[in-house]
Amino acid sequence: MQKNNLRKAFTLIELLVVIAIIAILIGMLLPAVQKVREAAGRAKCSNNIKQLSLAMHNYLGVYNAFPQTQMDITGGQTGLANWGWMPKLLPYIEQEALAKLVDFNDSYSTPRTLPVRMAVIQSINCPSDPQPASNNTYGELVTPGGLGVYGSPQWGCPPQNGAPAAVPDIAASSRFYAQHSSYYGSYGDGYSTSSGYPYGATNNGQIGDDGCDQYTASGSWQRYNNGGDPLVSDGAPQPNTYLGGDKDGNGGRGFFAGGKGPTNPTGVATTAKNVRPVDVTDGLSNTIMIGHTVSNAAGSKEGWYQGMSIGGTSLPPNYLRPCMQMGLNINSASAANTPCQPASCGRQSWQARGFNSYHTGGIVVSMGDGSVKFIVDGINQKSFNALGSKAGGEVTPDF
Repeated sequence: MQKNNLRKAFTLIELLVVIAIIAILIGMLLPAVQKVREAAGRAKCSNNIKQLSLAMHNYLGVYNAFPQTQMDITGGQTGLANWGWMPKLLPYIEQEALAKLVDFNDSYSTPRTLPVRMAVIQSINCPSDPQPASNNTYGELVTPGGLGVYGSPQWGCPPQNGAPAAVPDIAASSRFYAQHSSYYGSYGDGYSTSSGYPYGATNNGQIGDDGCDQYTASGSWQRYNNGGDPLVSDGAPQPNTYLGGDKDGNGGRGFFAGGKGPTNPTGVATTAKNVRPVDVTDGLSNTIMIGHTVSNAAGSKEGWYQGMSIGGTSLPPNYLRPCMQMGLNINSASAANTPCQPASCGRQSWQARGFNSYHTGGIVVSMGDGSVKFIVDGINQKSFNALGSKAGGEVTPDF
């Protein structure tokens, strides 16, 4: 009698069991893949910020001072075109061709500097940020008032020396293309308000302290006692400057936004105020020089080549986490009335003036000596804030 050799097929239950096992294995593998990817992104980011730190010291070796942003701490002009600190590092980060186009005595908004505005520099973009390097970061994030960076000609200073008039890159607006760098210079541990008028004073309808600001404006000086609380009669003047004014009411407390340098006979500052190693009395290894930011913070006049590419330590690390989790930009109209931008707070730029990153558990920073550190989210906030001042006299925190 001949037997039939029938080939058995999988039953539906067996097939479902196999699929379930595969799904479990994939579920176990994905977190490991994500961890490896984040570790690689963090390593690349650390290298990016290390290269910027080395460039800072190469500049120091040539000019005997660290490069400065050409923006006054009052939020106005120094008498120079409003270039930031990073363009001064171009010769030291293998961007010599762009460096030759930059004239720090003239506007960044001239036709000559169009290649600078259009440049996309991968080494100033963190690979962990979901927003790819682009010269239109602002447009992609739908900031108010049209596309592009908030780089109206007056913020680049009108063209000088007979140069052609500034023509915005984006039609029907006063805006220019710009990449948003993942790295901010540190203006220190002082306060920042969007209007620059703290303690409830108003400027064209803007209120200096919007009621939500516990970490900057008057909140910063009460919380951290930066140079003395102006609400207590200890001799410290009430600050009236923007972006980290010092206890004497002038100059920044960090590496950047140091205020006006020497003036010419007409009273116009010819350079930004220099910061040298001797000015960092807290110690280079105890003072943050460069911090991390995210595309969710992209906003007003903060292109990599502009003077506002700076942040401070008065806000806790990753203060913008609600915006990052929601995929929103703090300055976009769609962020209004969300946890990213509560209705009670309004849209004020102080919220974006801290250091943030997409790295798990903290931020990458470089110290004044060029060393790269990872600061965890849970750091004591007073300790973190103290790391911003270059001459605050605080005891060095353990971090």
